[in-house]
Amino acid sequence: MRALLIGNSKNKLDNIAAAQLYPFFLYRRQLRRRICLEFKHIQAYTFSDICDASTTKNVDVIIIRPDWREDSETAERSLEYIRKHNPYKRIIFLDPFDQTSSRYFSVLPYVNQFLKYQRLKDVQLYTRSFVGGSFLTDYLAHELNYNLNNWYVGSQAPKGYESRIGTYWNFATSQGFYKTFRKPARRAAEKDIDVFCRLSFGPPEQVEWYGQYRLAAVQALVPLEAQYKLAVDRSPEGARSVSSKQYLDEIKRSRIVFSPFGWGEITWRDYEAACHGCLLIKPSVDHIDTRPNIFYPGKTYVPVRWDFQDLEETCRYYLENPEEANQIVQNARQAYMQYFENQEFINHMEQDILSQAPPPVSVL
Repeated sequence: MRALLIGNSKNKLDNIAAAQLYPFFLYRRQLRRRICLEFKHIQAYTFSDICDASTTKNVDVIIIRPDWREDSETAERSLEYIRKHNPYKRIIFLDPFDQTSSRYFSVLPYVNQFLKYQRLKDVQLYTRSFVGGSFLTDYLAHELNYNLNNWYVGSQAPKGYESRIGTYWNFATSQGFYKTFRKPARRAAEKDIDVFCRLSFGPPEQVEWYGQYRLAAVQALVPLEAQYKLAVDRSPEGARSVSSKQYLDEIKRSRIVFSPFGWGEITWRDYEAACHGCLLIKPSVDHIDTRPNIFYPGKTYVPVRWDFQDLEETCRYYLENPEEANQIVQNARQAYMQYFENQEFINHMEQDILSQAPPPVSVL
């Protein structure tokens, strides 16, 4: 099988896109040997460049990972063009949006699979309209009365096409994570920070719902300060004063990493916690499918309520019960390790992506 991989693999342009293409290069030989997949990569960033690249002949599969900055009309028009010029090829679209939502669901009729790196388990929900465009923003607006100020990242999947929405691998397959995870983490006894929660809040001059939600998370941790050592950012201005060197040093020294949602539910911090032997506590992600999956409640991470009402109590419990915390940490590291050791990327490509019978596409 011959594939054309179109997308950005350069960290300086987009580190998430580069992280998601990295497994293709890491496992090139295994892809060829195990599932007879040969691929050619074309560096492309815009839909215009992707359209140009898609004219390459003698391939069976076209895998597209676009940039997120272009509008939905451009995306739809581009995928319609690509389908028209490749009527019998399998087209796999790797959605670039951090949210469980996407602006690009209008391309569904033109692709065989539309894959998200964090996907709602119930794909029927994608036919619904959400305030703010996503499951998360809809919750914040309806349950916590957040004013989203017309912020919107989303679209509705055309009915009948939602079954094409699947899951692919997230940024935790990056070269950086791959190397870092192989280094031994500090033992719990060597750590001197109890709770880590360094965050970005967005521009200080205009704190949107994203920053407001994270500030609420920090406030929920403040009562712990009288008894425990915290590494937290209390304001957008304060967050900007923390260097990447300080961030990394502190997370290595921390027992607990609290990771509230960002633009999407899954964040880099979740996997940094596993890499550095920290207990991950975060709002429940039971509604999400993602890979590598280190989100088994009570086994590999500790879920808390989305409104943080049980956060203080949960942190206290695991700080006072280090053996239980350590077992969850070890389980998370094992789950993450198995993703690489079992070559789950290749299994996923073979069993869930390339083996599926292509659904019919729109007649153009």
